[in-house]
Amino acid sequence: MLNDINNDIKEVNIRKIEHFFLDYLKNIKYKGIFGIANFSSVHNNLIPEQQEKLRILLQAQFDDFLKLGSIISLGIFYHPEIIECINLVNDGKIDKESWNKYANEYEYLNKLLKDISNKIAFKFNGIAIPPTTGTPSANVNNVIDYFPKTISHRLVAEYAGIGWRGKNELLITEQFGPALRLVSILINIPLIQGNRIESKCGSCRACLDVCHILKNKNNLEDYRENCRKYLVALGLNHDVCGKCIKTCIKKGIFKDTFGIYQRD
Repeated sequence: MLNDINNDIKEVNIRKIEHFFLDYLKNIKYKGIFGIANFSSVHNNLIPEQQEKLRILLQAQFDDFLKLGSIISLGIFYHPEIIECINLVNDGKIDKESWNKYANEYEYLNKLLKDISNKIAFKFNGIAIPPTTGTPSANVNNVIDYFPKTISHRLVAEYAGIGWRGKNELLITEQFGPALRLVSILINIPLIQGNRIESKCGSCRACLDVCHILKNKNNLEDYRENCRKYLVALGLNHDVCGKCIKTCIKKGIFKDTFGIYQRD
């Protein structure tokens, strides 16, 4: 009986948060995704620098979160026409102007996610973790400089059960692939938590074939540092590339499923 009551409370809480998020998405005319991860599971799988980040954020609440805490994972999907702008070639030249539409959308989605995560954190007494550190790649000496500044939103989303880690090291959702940005919110109210999804990429190599860094990641000291240097050299308005996202949607094994990726 007590378990039924607890489950009812969890269900009510999750619906309140979900409806708040869906109303926000409706107003901004974007699609999104929502899930809840177990705090302890996420914490135990983060690198030490990011585990310490959680300790700093939570302070005296940390032990309580280890016992019962959750992390909300929110994602907002890119509009499909923006994905089409990635790595276009016109008259034999890379169309940087079009590519920057994707870069600018990246920054815009981050702002939306920061806004909605702060609103949810305020309404439900949580702690929002910003979608990015806000530090350009050119302003750090190595990718490891980022590690203590945030946590892996992708890992949170994995343990929330809203997608799996692809071979491009991004979160892959069944609905729209990897074409989304993520944010996380620490919260300690009763909620129904999701479960981690194992990879469904199988033998697909679409993202590996389009990116020599991903293709050789197992032979590199840290492929993420190679990516950082490439983004600096690419020189878009913001630190993005997106080639592996586009090819996953257009050429990957789920391309027919992702074909429904279109605006209402």
